Formats: sequence, structure tokens, C-alpha cells
Amino acid sequence: MSKRTKKVGPAGWMGPRYGLRIRRRVMDIDRVRARPAACPRCSTVTLRRVASGVFECSRCHTRYASNAYVFQAPPPITRTEKAPTTGNA
Repeated sequence: MSKRTKKVGPAGWMGPRYGLRIRRRVMDIDRVRARPAACPRCSTVTLRRVASGVFECSRCHTRYASNAYVFQAPPPITRTEKAPTTGNA
């Protein structure tokens, strides 16, 4: 028996429909989406995609909003103090 989904891998469920370019895009998105991600709070690789753009850590149960398919950690919060101003208010 021959392998039927050599070019598109997991997107082979689409069969000959939609064209090769779209099936390859779906294949790339599925592969990137399946990668594990580290939780910014507890630093374990337990982050799962719950919905489009919503990720949840299965250990500390913290939810994060990010990109639709791939988790991108939020930037760290940096605080700067303003220099005191002198003058008439």
C-alpha cells in the first residue's frame, strides 16, 4: 500500500480538495501548533491551547491570551521612575 499523504502529511484528510498550497499551509500551522510551550509563571512545559488565542497551563491553571496558533509570552513589565520636575505648576 502506498503512502497517500507524502506532500502534505497531517493535512491529508482534505484529500485532493482545496489545492496543494492551502494544504501545505494547514500542515505548517498544525505542526507549529502541536509544539509544547513553557508557562511564564511556573516555567514548566505544560501550556496547552484551549481556544483560538487562549492558552492554559495544566499545572498552575493560568490562562494567557496570545497569537491564534502559537504561544508568544507577554513582554516583561518594566517600571521607570519619572524625574522630578521643577518649575511653576
